[in-house]
Amino acid sequence: MKFRDCETCMVYGTDNKPLSRARVQTDEKDKVTLYFNNYKLRNIRFKTYVDFYDMQQGLMRTWCELVIRKNTNKDMMEPWMADVKVLEVADVFQRQKDLRVRVNISTSFTTDTGEYFSGSIKNISAGGIFLVTSKALQPDTRFTFSHRFDGELCKVNAKVLRARGATTGGFGYGCQFVRLLPETEATIRKFVFAKQVENQKNPERRI
Repeated sequence: MKFRDCETCMVYGTDNKPLSRARVQTDEKDKVTLYFNNYKLRNIRFKTYVDFYDMQQGLMRTWCELVIRKNTNKDMMEPWMADVKVLEVADVFQRQKDLRVRVNISTSFTTDTGEYFSGSIKNISAGGIFLVTSKALQPDTRFTFSHRFDGELCKVNAKVLRARGATTGGFGYGCQFVRLLPETEATIRKFVFAKQVENQKNPERRI
């Protein structure tokens, strides 16, 4: 398997629960090595699922054999590393630009004219959100909000594309992200991917 643009992944434990995130490194021969900031790992060889976040191909769920060992490279901060053998690509979820997941994120927003309002994000993709708020907004209204996606606090700029009429809790608006920093976009993509995986594994929890 060849990655096109993959820098991070999620490794699952033998109980199929998330074990640790890892940085992904590949060489010219497509050898895959993982590096962990998690200090609670141990030397072990095992087979498990690994979700690779490839920014071009989407989320790739794979069945892998991992050999986790101490990282002896003193120039690196990560204490653990793993040699990876991809045994099977179990599934490839939709590409990040097309993937939209349901959420229920209540937060506050600030327009570019300094007005504050509250609302709830009902779904999110790498390109935008569907927002429900009691405040009436006009198309092209620009606003910002901050939220901790996947543990990382992000400040997000967006604008209203279209109103979708009254809904429970107020008015509904389709909104597009604007001028996202590359690291913010990557964080949101990972959040969307992880939420999609969670929904696939726990359909009864879908909002």
